[in-house]
Amino acid sequence: MCSSDLHGAKVIKIVATAGVLSTEDSVGAQQMSDAEMKAVVEEATRHGVKVAAHAHGTEGIIAAIKAGVASIEHGSMIDDTGIRLMKERGTYLVPTLALGATIDFNSLPPVVRKKADYVLPLARTNVRKAAQAGVKIALGTDAPLVPFGENAKEFTAMVDIAGMTPIESLRAGTLNAADLLGTPDRGELASGKLADIVAVTGNPLEDIHATERVVFVMKGGKIYRRP
Repeated sequence: MCSSDLHGAKVIKIVATAGVLSTEDSVGAQQMSDAEMKAVVEEATRHGVKVAAHAHGTEGIIAAIKAGVASIEHGSMIDDTGIRLMKERGTYLVPTLALGATIDFNSLPPVVRKKADYVLPLARTNVRKAAQAGVKIALGTDAPLVPFGENAKEFTAMVDIAGMTPIESLRAGTLNAADLLGTPDRGELASGKLADIVAVTGNPLEDIHATERVVFVMKGGKIYRRP
């Protein structure tokens, strides 16, 4: 953990379960023991560092939640128990639904394609169920699978796939994301907060695709892009 202070990391990520793009048969097998995950979280917490868990499989998701991680990344095979635990503990879910439209499935090795064909439909159903149940959601994209700069596609996926309202998806990428990452100096337009602002053409509350049409960018009060 000392290196986190040295290099400035405020969040670390563990691989709680197997993934989709790895060349192995399992898509969700738990890859760290319950004790290992608990030890990571305890040590990270001692240093003021949050822990995110890459987790697709049901058992690994539950183990990571019980270990005290701040967020579950993906959560594809989350079940009712996992949803209940996340609500009880305030654990965030960071779904990555937009990547289903950005991956070239025809280019994937057969073993990976088989896993993707199996787990992505499950992810759409289960993430929608979690969102509708009131699990806290924060925006993530699993970049570069969703290319850098195209993060807003996840806003649309949250609405179209997870059934969230436009305002809920916008909060996921602003207020909720800031809360999850422990950065209260951003995430909303308010006095004393960082002047990190984007403007889009259209009203995203009426058309969430408007978030993909950014015409103005300000960071820290400095304008980097204008119409």
